[in-house]
Amino acid sequence: AQEIERLIGMSLERLFKKGKLSEVTKEEMEANTKALNAIHVKSKELSRKNELLRAKYNNDKKYARLHKRLMEKNPLTDSNVKMVEALSSLKEEIDNQVLNNANMMENENFVSKMMLRIVVQELKNKHHLPLDAETSRKVNKLLVKEYMDEFNGRAA
Repeated sequence: AQEIERLIGMSLERLFKKGKLSEVTKEEMEANTKALNAIHVKSKELSRKNELLRAKYNNDKKYARLHKRLMEKNPLTDSNVKMVEALSSLKEEIDNQVLNNANMMENENFVSKMMLRIVVQELKNKHHLPLDAETSRKVNKLLVKEYMDEFNGRAA
């Protein structure tokens, strides 16, 4: 997504750099049109992949974003399938806790401690992902932020 935004910005910058569209040659306009069309195709493909990933988490955007973040740098696993299994299990446990006590979301400290326990239980103990204390806190921080943002109406 960031790469696509960067390419759009560069293309538009080139297009409008001269200040007046009347000064843009036909060839430059055609080149810019081709570049924008290529960006549009990449954007549609990225959207399609994001929709497929979201579908794996019952259309829960929080977990699709978490999945992508955890697969970026130093992934916990090389297997997307294993990540989906582990995060789906985590999602089920956390969602059950939240549904059974919706008031807990008013206490972020409590939510953080509860989720950290479930992160370790599900990802490390049940799915055998390589979690150390630092990685557990990182995963938990991302997870708590997603839930708190959603609870406070700040979901992306």
